[in-house]
Amino acid sequence: MMGIKHYFLDGNTSQGYVSFVGDVVDDINRIFLIKGSVRVEKSKVLKNISEIFEKQNIDVHWLHNSTNDELLDGIIIPQLSIAVLDGSNKSGVESKYKNFVEVEFDIDVALDRVKLEVNKKAILKLIKDNDQFHKEAYAKFAKGKEIHEKKEELYISAMDFDKANKVIAQIAANLYHDVREETEKLIVKQLFFGAGTSRGPINYIENITEDIKKRYIIKGRSGSGKSTLMRRIAKYGENLGLSVQYFPCGLDPNSLDMIIIPTLSVAILDGTAPHIIDPTRETDEVIDMFELCMDQSVEDKYGKEFDLLHESYKEVMKEGTQLLQEAKHIGHLLDELYQNALDQMILKKEIDKILNTFKGLH
Repeated sequence: MMGIKHYFLDGNTSQGYVSFVGDVVDDINRIFLIKGSVRVEKSKVLKNISEIFEKQNIDVHWLHNSTNDELLDGIIIPQLSIAVLDGSNKSGVESKYKNFVEVEFDIDVALDRVKLEVNKKAILKLIKDNDQFHKEAYAKFAKGKEIHEKKEELYISAMDFDKANKVIAQIAANLYHDVREETEKLIVKQLFFGAGTSRGPINYIENITEDIKKRYIIKGRSGSGKSTLMRRIAKYGENLGLSVQYFPCGLDPNSLDMIIIPTLSVAILDGTAPHIIDPTRETDEVIDMFELCMDQSVEDKYGKEFDLLHESYKEVMKEGTQLLQEAKHIGHLLDELYQNALDQMILKKEIDKILNTFKGLH
């Protein structure tokens, strides 16, 4: 199905800010950067560029901002091997890939420096506060991960690893039994399908997998081996020369929440909270690791502990989300101050120049 696919380039995680910009640009032939202080203006430009290609029935991938998912941090046009990215994004794309950037645009040419200077102190304070709210949010998410790991420890005590290995072996046999070793270029990529945003957890699983023919939806409790299953199945595929797309967890990037093997049109995904996915297609298959591989009496044994941990987790994640809401609000205030210093005539001229550049690309 033609259209727009939605992803997150980076994430607000328990490890702090994490970006997969390298996975996006490493195999891209043409990189364009749009720099500037006004995030909302850059996002509008990115959406306008997207529209140019959509009208030509060319697929576009949107890379959403992980704090304010209504804004874009970039777009990819796979068919043309083009990436257009926010050059001021904290992923550091400008410094890391400056020698490979084809064109760099900067809408700050429209800023009136005299007007900007009037609000210098306010702007610098808001930037500092924005960073602080993000740091505090990361600390909350790190605490959430700690609580999650305590749940995992209790559940793992009930895990039958032999049964888990058999489940993995069966899925691998089903997927790869008639696959011959591929000789084409192996492509391994990482992106986030979701993120902990200022609106809470957002995911684009349904959008990303809408063209996938077979989905294995993995259910189970914390510590039931969902991520390990995906990692091992993906590694089998890589060993056969198959390209694999990895989608790490937005809270813990060391854990996997989904893999896609494009050649086989197969997705294996974690269908549990905060991204509950239930079967909606005839070809969807649910694999419940709790039922298949765990002694279910563990929930009777540790019922009170699980309830307390669940409530603690919900509370700390809520606090983290509230901090991102504060950061988003500050982002709006910054945009307003910068927008008040924009010369609209110069801005329009620069945006027209940017859009005309992409209208000429095929």
